Amino acid sequence: MTINKRQLFFSLRLKFLLAFTLFIVAPVLLMMYLYFVQSDKIFMETMTDTQTQVLKRVTDRADDMLNRTLNVSNLLINDYDVLQLLRSSGLSNLDDYPTYQRVIGLQSKMDNLIAYILDNHAVVAVYGLDGSIYATNQDETILKVMPDYVKQAKEKNGAPAWDVNPSLKVKGLEGNQEGGFITMVRLIKGETTKGYGLVFIAFPIKEMFLGSSGVEEDSRAQFLISDRSRLLWGQDDLWNRIESGNEQALFTQTLKATGWQLRWIPLQEPWLQQLKNVRSTTTWSVIIVFACFLFIYVYFTLRLMKPIRSLVQAMGKASSGNFEKPALAGGNDEIGLLSHHFNRMLSSLKEMVATLREEQQLKEEARFLALQAQISPHFLFNALNSIKWLALFSGAKNVADMITSLGIMLSYSMKQESEVVTLKAELDFIQHYFALQKIRFNDNIELSIDVDENLLSARMLKFTLQPIVENSIIHGNRIPLVIRITAYHEDDLLFVTITDNGQGLSESKLADNDSQRSDPIRQGKYSGIGLENVQSRIRMHFGEPYGLFMHNRLDAGAETVIRLPWRGMEDSA
Repeated sequence: MTINKRQLFFSLRLKFLLAFTLFIVAPVLLMMYLYFVQSDKIFMETMTDTQTQVLKRVTDRADDMLNRTLNVSNLLINDYDVLQLLRSSGLSNLDDYPTYQRVIGLQSKMDNLIAYILDNHAVVAVYGLDGSIYATNQDETILKVMPDYVKQAKEKNGAPAWDVNPSLKVKGLEGNQEGGFITMVRLIKGETTKGYGLVFIAFPIKEMFLGSSGVEEDSRAQFLISDRSRLLWGQDDLWNRIESGNEQALFTQTLKATGWQLRWIPLQEPWLQQLKNVRSTTTWSVIIVFACFLFIYVYFTLRLMKPIRSLVQAMGKASSGNFEKPALAGGNDEIGLLSHHFNRMLSSLKEMVATLREEQQLKEEARFLALQAQISPHFLFNALNSIKWLALFSGAKNVADMITSLGIMLSYSMKQESEVVTLKAELDFIQHYFALQKIRFNDNIELSIDVDENLLSARMLKFTLQPIVENSIIHGNRIPLVIRITAYHEDDLLFVTITDNGQGLSESKLADNDSQRSDPIRQGKYSGIGLENVQSRIRMHFGEPYGLFMHNRLDAGAETVIRLPWRGMEDSA
């Protein structure tokens, strides 16, 4: 069956698909969108909190290292042996045993202090202003840089002077000295104002970040900023972009020991990539699940639509007059019941069409027979006219009257303009019919008609009265027999009554039920085929409430009442 675009647009399948899209797909997609938006927000907040905590741990570790360095310097600047050594003349006094013992003791103390600070990944030195030096690492590089830190120590006047030396290289620490050293110097004043020397402590800056639980060792986005906003450590080009506002915001923590700021741009790419991977996996999982459900939905929709399409096709064929192919039954659900009832209706229509076809065939045969029979009454009518004139010329007036009445009856029977006539026409026909019957029964029957003139225009079917009058004549069984016809109008109804003084209905028929006594169709043996035809014609033409009603009179005879709707011939149908 061809489906045009309009049918496809308004098809039930499309409506199901639109409902599925609007009420299932769209809400799920909206929830997914809101989920992704909310997950981004939660992810960024979680990542920010995590990175802040990581930087806080790094800061705590750095502060701990700086505080331990500060404690080491406190021990050295307040050590009596250190003061005594710096007051002496330096290396020339090593031959003095007490001085030698102080040097050995100081060296041992500094070795222990290195282990305390950073597991021997540091340099501790005591430098005298006269050029003497006592260091844990005897690399000449340490001696060369000491004069550069004297000025810093004197400027601080005993307070710690912190700095970062990116170019310092120390033998034995090659693995961790990339990026430089964090240095601290303090003036050893004693009882003087100028001081005797200084304490120098240096450790690789990377040691402050190793094992920091979250900060990448080789991160390019770690910065140490001095309390004067000077870049101490980090990539200059990246810091310049940050300062100009071309890079993302930093996480910042302040080192309490030095007042420096530790700033960090975390590497978010792995986190974002992980989020992207999770989102991609989730999206594809949802798409696959949706595809599976969509396939199942379409499959069941097509299964559901199959009996409906079959029903539509069967209806289309039925509308074209083809009642052969029934619709497919769809089970015991509503569609199955609909198909089942449609098939029953189709079967009934098929039987009805067959019946109508048979009736139509019978009507055609009856029309042919009526046309065939119409020729004989014309010939008979002309012959009767000839006999009538011969009877008049011969002086047989009674014969001429009979022929005249018979001719009028034949003329009335031959008129086929309409099946509905007036009450007056029916009464005229009965009078001529009765005239012939009187001659037959030697004037032992009598007809009395008492009908108001206002009722003569009432509508009724042709040949309604004649079978009833004939029934009274044949079954009255009384001489003389008087038949009386009356009529009256009541509540939009016309009642025509035919009474006789005959023997009436038999006792066996009176013993039947009420419906049988009042229905002449069921009184076949008494009323004959004529009354059955009259009853059927009246009810077919006017409806079930109308027709013939028969009963015995109280005195004698039978009474037949014809109930019809009141309508004059001049009224509209």
